[in-house]
Amino acid sequence: PVFPDHYRLGLREKTLIVFVGDNGTGRFGADRSFLNGRKIQGQKGTMLEGGSRVPLLASWKGTMPEGRVMNDLIDFTDFFATFAELAGAKMPEGITMDSHSFAPQLRGEKGTPRDWVYVQLGGKWYVCDHEFKLNRRGDLFDMTDAPFVQKPISADTKDEAAVAGRRRLQAVLDTLSPATGKTVDPEAQRANQGRRRQAERAPQDLESVR
Repeated sequence: PVFPDHYRLGLREKTLIVFVGDNGTGRFGADRSFLNGRKIQGQKGTMLEGGSRVPLLASWKGTMPEGRVMNDLIDFTDFFATFAELAGAKMPEGITMDSHSFAPQLRGEKGTPRDWVYVQLGGKWYVCDHEFKLNRRGDLFDMTDAPFVQKPISADTKDEAAVAGRRRLQAVLDTLSPATGKTVDPEAQRANQGRRRQAERAPQDLESVR
């Protein structure tokens, strides 16, 4: 996007511009989801990387280095702490916050990136880091080639890195309470919505209305 007034008024140096997708590519565009010539797995509404991993672009003239590409883990809760820090606002005290500030990275510093991200869609959820993904069923995946491939790892693997990864991510899940959120199965929810729409379109039985 172009912001001519910002350039004309000299406000670019005082303005942070952030562009981010709210979810993965929709079902009817998923066949065009490629990165460097490789197909990205999944789409909006799925638990694959194509459903939740989205681009995040930021521009802050005079503060952010131009052309810098980072692979830090960030989720949407992090915008709260990040914008609060940049605005000089104080975070609430005495409560546990999911939000993790990436303000230092926006200033061109290394910062302290988060170790994991948590994703939930209805009654499905997983936690992942750069190496592994662990879902609600206890399935572990190798994520070193994500978002193109997530390789299933056997539950009885003896690989030390995988065993440590499972232990690490399970410890994270143990601190969360996924079941207290919205746990309606997405497929069941869509089916219910479809039945409601059909009922609304169906002609009324005038005899039963009288």
